[in-house]
Amino acid sequence: MPRPRTDISLIRDKDGISGTVEDNGKGFDPADKEKFEGIGLKNIITRIEYLRGTVDFDSAPGRGTVIAMHVPLP
Repeated sequence: MPRPRTDISLIRDKDGISGTVEDNGKGFDPADKEKFEGIGLKNIITRIEYLRGTVDFDSAPGRGTVIAMHVPLP
């Protein structure tokens, strides 16, 4: 079993702030809506969208997860 890993990046440029969180965890099926009923990803999505930002994620069982966020600056 690989050693647990989480990589986080945050970049500010002329368009706004972008961030990614990537891990090598167990992953999940994005089509499984039950995962969004908790406070984790649902909370992230709600807060970023409130700031008129975007959230994209890529995950699959057994493959880990990548969450990419962007928030525009005024």
